[in-house]
Amino acid sequence: MSWKTSPVVQPVLRDIVTAAFPIGLLLVLGALSYWLGAVASADPVDLGGRFRHDPDTIIRNFDGISYDEKGNRKAGLRGIELRHYPDDESSVVQQPLLRRFNPTGEPSSVSANQAVVNSDGSEIDLTGDVRAFRPAQGGKAAITLSAPHMLVLVDEERARTPGPARIQQGRSWISGTGFDADNVTQVFNFRSNVTGSYKR
Repeated sequence: MSWKTSPVVQPVLRDIVTAAFPIGLLLVLGALSYWLGAVASADPVDLGGRFRHDPDTIIRNFDGISYDEKGNRKAGLRGIELRHYPDDESSVVQQPLLRRFNPTGEPSSVSANQAVVNSDGSEIDLTGDVRAFRPAQGGKAAITLSAPHMLVLVDEERARTPGPARIQQGRSWISGTGFDADNVTQVFNFRSNVTGSYKR
């Protein structure tokens, strides 16, 4: 099917096209110059490795301790290697041992094969033979928590793992799959496959 304009409409269309052509050309030139400006001002491609996940700092065989205002030991972190990654500001610690000292006795501790700490220190992902230890206190036996993996949410004072976990206090123990701990509310929850033994 063909469509033909009438002789009356043709001059009007020609005027529209004649008027629209410079406007269209200006729009195309404007878009082209905007695109060229965006490309020219874009960050250059870094071929030097800045965006790779490579460490900028490596510390080996370290033992750091923080002190309170009276000079008493407060907390400590020991490890065989710490690597800091500038691309996401994360840190990876091999064989970490975190300790929290108290003035009256043995420190509480958490150890693992590896710890990955996010950029602001709010999350610590512990993997491989995770063990948390709280010494005996108030006439109660020491408590040990063991799991292959544990995610610690520092600001929320919570920890969790989707996998197996076991808690032992003296001769009593409980284990299960999927574990949540809330230090603020002192609520500890196993999600499934719970077994245990309680002995006085």
